[in-house]
Amino acid sequence: MRIAVIGDVHANLPALTAVLDDVSRVGADATFCVGDIVGRGPHPNEVVELVRRLDIPSVQGNWDEAVAMDRDSTGTAWESLEGEQAGELSMRWTADTLTDEHKAWLRQVPVHGRTVVDGRSVSFFHGSLVRQTEYLWSDRPSRFFSRIASEEGDDVFCFGHTHEAHHRVVGQAHLVACGSVGCPDPGTAAATYALISIGEGNIAVAFRSVEYDLASVLRDMTALDLPHDLLLVPPPRHALPLHASLSA
Repeated sequence: MRIAVIGDVHANLPALTAVLDDVSRVGADATFCVGDIVGRGPHPNEVVELVRRLDIPSVQGNWDEAVAMDRDSTGTAWESLEGEQAGELSMRWTADTLTDEHKAWLRQVPVHGRTVVDGRSVSFFHGSLVRQTEYLWSDRPSRFFSRIASEEGDDVFCFGHTHEAHHRVVGQAHLVACGSVGCPDPGTAAATYALISIGEGNIAVAFRSVEYDLASVLRDMTALDLPHDLLLVPPPRHALPLHASLSA
């Protein structure tokens, strides 16, 4: 069985549509979303409507929670004061733009999901199992990922938040950061997601890169006075310390 794992859609409808079309072409059996459906991008209502209409199992990201609950901050790490101000602008605009129905839906999305695929337990979360705002970077020490695997006992862990795409194997556990649908890698115009094949005695992970019309998205952002850097600048790797209970 093959499952597609998407995340960090960030209100980018053309990217989401392109990825879902690609998922259909490659013949994935199911699609799961690891959060940050909204925020940053210009199409929050359209993206939530599509995820809901397709009934894609999802977990709540930090942007989803902050917007739905009218928080003062998303807890996102920013490289600069200007970036933080742009993020606050996007958060307020998204909260004002989302319909009450879509906000209510985001509030009830769980922070952690789990399913069984061909006898393997698969866990889904946004940042980490401790906090939505925690960053599980690819260069974290193996012992850090080992602790997650041993404490939870799942076979596969799927997450986002960093916008990275990486796959770490620790013992029998596979930890998969699925990349970002809505925020392309610097210098590209592509959306990224993970395709995980799970069979008897075998788990294989591949990452798919899907091109879409990024220029049209940036034009929409310009029309709404939303800074392009919200989508184009990746999270800073050094900004937030790991939670003490997991970093020791």
